[in-house]
Amino acid sequence: MPREVDPKKTRKALRRLQRARKKIEDGEKADTLSDWEDEFLGSVADRLETYGSAFNDPDKGKLDDALSGLQTAKLREIEKKAAGKARKPMSRGKGFKSSFRKSGAGPRVRDINEDVETEPSERPEPAADGKPKLRVIRGGGDDDT
Repeated sequence: MPREVDPKKTRKALRRLQRARKKIEDGEKADTLSDWEDEFLGSVADRLETYGSAFNDPDKGKLDDALSGLQTAKLREIEKKAAGKARKPMSRGKGFKSSFRKSGAGPRVRDINEDVETEPSERPEPAADGKPKLRVIRGGGDDDT
């Protein structure tokens, strides 16, 4: 079952392709298209004219659009190239390890002995015969025993 693509969206995508190609060809300061970009514009235009859409897989974009998400992104990049705005290379960044090493922080380790709040003298003494010893603590309630 073929998809129903709005003819207006198809015409709009075709006009964007034609404008980008014309702007690249007419522009003096703009870069020229690479072989891949030239082939991309041609093949997408052919598919739009033939099928009304340049993609078939519904996972690639909205079903009512003429171009997929990645095709739209690449066309936007070509339009920026035609306008003379150079693509910025991605920065490598500093990464996580370099900032971790510079801070001088060591590994975060928990010492279980820090959680103990009782003094050694407050610990109950085991019974001499080895049986558990019951200790009653008074206070904290209505019982006056």
